[in-house]
Amino acid sequence: MVVKCIWVTRHGYREDWVTENPHLPTNRAHDPPLSKVGLKQARELGNYLKDKGIQRAYCSPFYRCLQTVSPLIKDTGIPLYIDNSMSEWYGKAYDKYQQPASIQELKEQHFPFLQTGHVSSIPLPEGCETVKMCHQRSKEGLNKLLNQLDNEADGGPETILLVGHAASVITAVRALLDNETYPVCPATCSLSKLVRKDDGSWDLVLNGDTTHLSDGSQRAWTFAGDIPDYEKNKMVQGEPGALD
Repeated sequence: MVVKCIWVTRHGYREDWVTENPHLPTNRAHDPPLSKVGLKQARELGNYLKDKGIQRAYCSPFYRCLQTVSPLIKDTGIPLYIDNSMSEWYGKAYDKYQQPASIQELKEQHFPFLQTGHVSSIPLPEGCETVKMCHQRSKEGLNKLLNQLDNEADGGPETILLVGHAASVITAVRALLDNETYPVCPATCSLSKLVRKDDGSWDLVLNGDTTHLSDGSQRAWTFAGDIPDYEKNKMVQGEPGALD
């Protein structure tokens, strides 16, 4: 059995987009939770996806992504795993990669349904990561993940869900299409869907769709250089941890 269908979604609307000092469940300034709008989006996303035959979900280790997929997992019991191919991209905004909470902490303190029986396809980045490097990370990680799933001895899943951030959603879709310039511009909780063709390549049948969201498209984003625009804003405002 091989993976035949992949859904890809971005996390919901962030709390730090609506309040200056958000509650930080993991005590990391770069790891905010969802806002009320984001929680609503997550609920609508889960309602839409729960009958789509998804058998496993692979998620970024950041809190907002796990929070986004939580309604779906709670409703369906779909196994949820961490895979760093979908983790956040900081570009050249920091000398070191801004680390998420550990899987142990996430499971014990926040998401008890998180599964630990999967070793991430790739490790987290360590330093600066250009746009090109982000594309390479996604391609390497997803190639390894899909090869592993396609070759499971007892038959792997046919349909999976990938949960990430704007950058990793873009690079994941592009990696599957083998096209680093394909126009992908995901909004919060938007959905892309890819179906495997007979020759093993992927056909994109949904690209950043938001028709399942009652408030439509919000905060659509795409690359504009090696420093994300939200990090540039922090640098201008002089927030702690931002570049001078």
